[in-house]
Amino acid sequence: MFIILFHLRRGIDVLILTFFLTNILAIRRVEAKAQENLDNYPDTNSVNSAEKDDLGNFNFQPITQNSTPNPARLFPNVNEIDIPEILSPSQNPSFTPNEIERIEQEFIHHQHINPITQARDKQESSLNALTNSHIKYPWIVEPIDKFNFYNLSFNPLKNTNYLDFSLKFTAEEPIINEFNFAHFPKQDQLYWILPSNRIVIETQGWDSGISYQGESTNIEYKDSIRLSQGFWGMQAVSSLPQAFTELTGETDFNKFTIQSTAAEIINPTGLPTPSIVINPQIASFSNDFTQPGNRDVLDIDNTPLILQAFPTSNLQPLLGGVSLNYGTLIPRENLAKAGFFWGNPLTRQANPFQPQITSKPGIKVGRVEQFDNSDLLNILLNTSLSRNQRDLYYLNSLFWIPLTQRQTNVISRDQKESYHWQRFYFSHPHNRTLLQYDDLKPTATYTNIYSNPGVSLSLSVNQREIDEIQSANATLGMLMGGAFELINIQMLTQSLQEAKERYSRQENFAPIDSKTTPEQRRQINQVLNRTIFLSNINSGLEQVSGKLTFPSKITTNSSSLFQIRTGNHRRAVQFIDGNRQWQEGETFISKTQISNQRFGRLSFVGAPIPLDQTSVRSNNRSLALQVNLISPNGQQFVQNFNSVDMTVVPINVRSFDIAFDHIELSQVGQINTQLQVFNGYIFLPTIEGVWAGSTGKWNYSINSGVWFNLNADAAFNVANNNFGLPEPTLGVYANGALNFINSYEERDREGKIQVIVNHIPAIRFYWSSAVNSQNPAYLNMSYFFSRQSRDLNYSLSTALVLINDQRHITPAGFFQGKLGLSSGLEFSTSVEISDQFFYALEGIKQLNSHWFFGGYLQNYRSSNQGIQSRINDFSYGLLIKHDLLGRGSFWESRIGMSGDAFEASLKGGLQF
Repeated sequence: MFIILFHLRRGIDVLILTFFLTNILAIRRVEAKAQENLDNYPDTNSVNSAEKDDLGNFNFQPITQNSTPNPARLFPNVNEIDIPEILSPSQNPSFTPNEIERIEQEFIHHQHINPITQARDKQESSLNALTNSHIKYPWIVEPIDKFNFYNLSFNPLKNTNYLDFSLKFTAEEPIINEFNFAHFPKQDQLYWILPSNRIVIETQGWDSGISYQGESTNIEYKDSIRLSQGFWGMQAVSSLPQAFTELTGETDFNKFTIQSTAAEIINPTGLPTPSIVINPQIASFSNDFTQPGNRDVLDIDNTPLILQAFPTSNLQPLLGGVSLNYGTLIPRENLAKAGFFWGNPLTRQANPFQPQITSKPGIKVGRVEQFDNSDLLNILLNTSLSRNQRDLYYLNSLFWIPLTQRQTNVISRDQKESYHWQRFYFSHPHNRTLLQYDDLKPTATYTNIYSNPGVSLSLSVNQREIDEIQSANATLGMLMGGAFELINIQMLTQSLQEAKERYSRQENFAPIDSKTTPEQRRQINQVLNRTIFLSNINSGLEQVSGKLTFPSKITTNSSSLFQIRTGNHRRAVQFIDGNRQWQEGETFISKTQISNQRFGRLSFVGAPIPLDQTSVRSNNRSLALQVNLISPNGQQFVQNFNSVDMTVVPINVRSFDIAFDHIELSQVGQINTQLQVFNGYIFLPTIEGVWAGSTGKWNYSINSGVWFNLNADAAFNVANNNFGLPEPTLGVYANGALNFINSYEERDREGKIQVIVNHIPAIRFYWSSAVNSQNPAYLNMSYFFSRQSRDLNYSLSTALVLINDQRHITPAGFFQGKLGLSSGLEFSTSVEISDQFFYALEGIKQLNSHWFFGGYLQNYRSSNQGIQSRINDFSYGLLIKHDLLGRGSFWESRIGMSGDAFEASLKGGLQF
């Protein structure tokens, strides 16, 4: 089974999800700038004008509680939660406090002071009202999906273009982490007050952006594997002396049992081998063969008797016709003919090869018709064989024992290619809101339709590739928002149409005719703003394409919203696919230790022996001869020959030979391993239902959604997720958030505010039907405390998070602290304790109204390769911030060292 090559150690480090809290002074608006911050703001806008003037003497910066840095990961660690890092710019509004106060009074007490009647430009008046409404209640006047556009400060009075960016300059990571651009033409924005205490708001424009989606890695391993198949060949032959036949008499040679024991010792070169002693008592190798059949009377004339100690097996089909030298290639036809197949290193499937047995051991007569292996007989007795003939006969003359195939890694080479994917999107946000105050009771009805249809493209710029499946997934989620453009809530549609007609006729705002006081309306707006905020940050949608808020009742201390949303749900994924193929090489002779040219060649001489001295009996044929040799002088020499008088027997000259040979075949094949890995994010079309509200100091939100995936097995360069974390086609999630905001003020004897204190416990949970190590469920319990005074501000927050990754429930603890002095010096720290320990320290000093300068120190570095993560590495450097008051523009830069590498990042926003 294929093993995932990228399975690394387990480690769970979690981002604090629920105690992102901001302390706000009484003159400051409720500023909800970060997606991940819970709505833990004190309700400080309900003080009177005298108190506001008093608070204007405070000279310190508000403390913003930020999230713990991203969780640590070692690529591709699959046991982490990933949350985008929050950027918290300086919370300076686009207007001075005096201007805000003046405009607030103008519109809250609008029935008494109506500056619109004196305005020459109705468009400017409408945009002025819209701008300041967004400053006070940014989530009620929400022109764009802030989930992607974190730092948008909507100011249609002055600006039409909004830019948000996050850049990082390192050697391995992409430069652009996020880049967003929005355009809101002034003529398309509308704020109007109608009779019957109706306020209608319409914003629309164009939104586009680039966000980092993940990293693809293609890895190719080429492992050269040498397979070797050895053959151990052995044979021992000896000619039997004539005395043996005499002793045996008429005994049939075929009835003898042959027991042969062979042993071999091979030492390294230079190390002599000891003598081998074979003890027949303990010999473990024996062969018992009884040769059948031939029972002819042994004719001893010119016929030696040969003792063959081992059987013979035939390698001629495999090696016949090739030179038995090192490096000789063996044709594939020979391998197929012999039935020889190499094993497969991938499947570890062995294909044992056994040569055919061609003869058995025994005492044999050295005659062709009586010897069962003519090749061995030729090797032993035929001195006229050619070299090629001897090579061929030799292959069938030994007992060839196949040894176990051996595998050796020769060389490994790998090639790795990594490239990044970005998500490009383009959409048309259109937000329509109706807020109607009751004539008598301090209540209001809130209705909202938000549509943001668009298209999305998942693209790798380097590879010039477009992923069609992921583009279709995200585009489908965005196109679903187009349905909200067609929704017609009669009161909202009619009110918006009426406002446009009044605007075209250059009419004035209608007065607010309600028995509710301006302070009550302010409280209603604050409750509504907080409820919308909590429902948004608790959402499971990464990008909202459409939202319908049913007419919902809001009071001064309670709210209840019901919404249906569409958009894209983001999931962190690790997809892995791969294949391994075994490619055979050419078979060659890799080792030879053979006696093909010297084995055998037994030699004999014939010796005449009187027949009557042997046990041989004459057959049915006799011969006689007389030779008479006469000399010139008449002498005669007579020689008589008779077959019954004399016979010739062979006398051994070279009577014994032994062969212990080795032939090794090898091939160098190649295992080609190809891996396709994607680590990053996918955006899935989702429908979400929301129930959010508040009662007294309690605030809650329940968000539940259903998402689906057009192809859950493929993502980017991974065509089939065979070895990664599996993803379902359909999934359900539920998010919940609950907090209790207890804020109070400490006043001096004159009634002036001296201290603002916040106590905010909170709980949040996330559950999904598709929980895994990349997308775990969790339960987060946190507590936040802050104290703000004239000279000193500080905040402390702690959290305990229980994480369920479907295999384990792991606890993690967090601590955050912040200290701000009236001099503009601010310190912050964060500590995370789980199975790892992370800390971060920051200090920054405000030099003037625009510039902030400081430094940071931490025992990790952030990584944005694939999935946002942290890596254990000491990091330090400079922290520089620049904020342009009144222009809605800022940037923040970190310049320093991360380990041994230089690292810089730049984040910010710009309006023009």
